[in-house]
Order: sequence, then structure tokens, then C-alpha cells
Amino acid sequence: MMRLFNRGGRDAPSDASPPQPYAPSPPPSSPAPLTGPARPIRLVYCDEKGRFRMDPEAVAVLQLVKEPIGVVSVCGRARQGKSFILNQLLGKSSGFQRRALDGTEYNLLLLDSEGIDAYDQTGTYSTQIFSLAVLLSSMFIYNQMGGIDEAALDRLSLVTQMTKHIRVRASGGKSSASELGQFSPIFVWLLRDFYLDLVEDNRRITPRDYLELALRPVQGTGRDLAAKNEIRDSIRALFPDRECFTLVRPLNNENDLQRLDQISMDKLRPEFRSGLEALTKFVFERTRPKQVGATILTGPVLVGIIESYLEALNNGAVPTISSSWQSVEEAECRELMIQLLRSTCLLLTDLSHQRKLA
Repeated sequence: MMRLFNRGGRDAPSDASPPQPYAPSPPPSSPAPLTGPARPIRLVYCDEKGRFRMDPEAVAVLQLVKEPIGVVSVCGRARQGKSFILNQLLGKSSGFQRRALDGTEYNLLLLDSEGIDAYDQTGTYSTQIFSLAVLLSSMFIYNQMGGIDEAALDRLSLVTQMTKHIRVRASGGKSSASELGQFSPIFVWLLRDFYLDLVEDNRRITPRDYLELALRPVQGTGRDLAAKNEIRDSIRALFPDRECFTLVRPLNNENDLQRLDQISMDKLRPEFRSGLEALTKFVFERTRPKQVGATILTGPVLVGIIESYLEALNNGAVPTISSSWQSVEEAECRELMIQLLRSTCLLLTDLSHQRKLA
């Protein structure tokens, strides 16, 4: 399941909340308002027949957003603090309208996905959810506890499966990770409760340096090493624009950690607050509206893209990036043509009426 955050009620996301039932939401009587406090809205869910669906309320809300949209997704294992990061981004954002460093104005959409290792998921389902989040995002934040070791890299091995579940174009067979990388979002590997001293060869290194060292090929031969290097190669190729941030443990009291969202920021460790500030600053400065070719992502375009991807998944096909965006472009052009024809007809009718009166 995937959720977006819309301006509306007061509900806050929570990793510890009970799973939402897999049942379609009733169509809203009227679109949700785009003003007021932010609240989560279910974007995509899996129905009782195992088919992916878009929630009608999310469709109604997105259809109202005609301006460019930048999508920031937070993904990772269940119950490791994704909701805290989303709440911090919401709290730091003065409304959903943002202005990038280059002056581009856009609407910020925050996307939350269920844990990629939920007990009731299959490997294919996890890869599909992960792939969908990557395809839709301007920035993709992978939230994880601890450092980057072999176990952490292995959990991200579903990246190597993405080439089997996504194609760049309809013809030409399977796409490579580097081809998909042309359409990939900025990748941020967020390491929580990080305790390692970032030193290499007796010199201080940055979290980005630490990430690049972790992604270096492992020397040697053998099937196990080949599999490890495939994961590293896939991450480097799929996410050419990547960054890493580390956050120390925010509190030492275990009971307080269970209610982190309820504790004021001034009670948290200064190192944690400065790291969180650096992360949010990076997110807001680097996020841009999603764009493929000449088409910039807006609410209606996002709805069309998601529906195209879900149709392919439900039919057992492989979503194709270029075909999906092209079909949405054609639909948008048809809609624009209809609007222009209507405006022209109204103008001609008005001119004809004025001549009769003259």
C-alpha cells in the first residue's frame, strides 16, 4: 500500500498503526479540500483479488492539482521510523507549494510505502511496490537502521530485480539498470541510529564517501562474490545521482524512543537535530518536479501514469516508461484540443450573436 499526504484533516502517519483493510474506498462525494493541515490519503492498494487499485479519493484530489508536482518517497523496512521522517518533512514545509533553488515552483507530494519486508508480502510484491515508488519519485529516500553492511546490501537486492519488472521502451527486450537510471530519482540512503566513526585510512570521510566505499566491487571470485557485486553494480547504475545521510540515536531512553513523535525537538540530542536539519534542507533544495521528455508531472498526469503502470502489473505485463508517459501525453493533448475546440465554438457563437444584434 502507498499513501500520499494531502492538505486536509489531522491524521498523522504511523509505522505502528494497524494495517489498513484491502478494500476499495467509496468514491468521495466531493474532492477533499487542498487547504488545511496535512493528512494521509491512500494512493494505491491491493484489493481482495490481489489487483492493484488507485483510491478514488486520491484520484479526485490529484485531478485538482494542475501545477507541477515533485514527489518525495520514503521506503524501507517496517517500523524503523519512516513516519517520523515524513512528519519532520511536513513540519518543515510551509505548505505544499515549494520553490526550488532555480526558482521553479511546484507542489510537494510526500509518498509513504509499506515496509518492503512485511510478513504477508511475496518477493514479487515487494519489488513491484519498490519499483512503483522509484518510477514515481523525484527523490527516493531509503530509510534504514545502522550502517551499510552485507546484510543491508542484501536487503536492497530487489534493486537487481527491477530490470525484470520495468522496461524503458516497448521494443528492444529487457532494459539494463543504466538505462533505467536515466529516469531514476535522486537516491538518498538514510542511516538511522548510526554509531560508526567515519574514518578511512586515518582521515575523516563524509557519509557520501562512506556510501561510495560500500558500493565498491568486492575483490575475488566465486558465485557469492558475483551476487554481492551484482547488487552493488545495480545500485550504482540505477541511482547515478545518490547521497547518504546519517542520524545518530535521537535519545538514550528506550521508552522515549517508542514515542519519538511526541517529544519536543529540544529534548533530542543536538547531533541528531543538526543531522535532521541537513537532511530536510537537502530534500527541499534538490527536489524538482518529475519530468520525462517534455512532459512535466502534474496531478492529472500522475493519475494517468499510475493507472498505466497498475494496468500493466495487473495484466502480468512489464510496465514500460516511455509508453506510459506517451499515452498520458496523448491523452493530455486530446483534452487540450477538446478544450480549445469548445472555446473556439463559444467564441464563434458569441461573434455570431453580436452580428445579429448589429
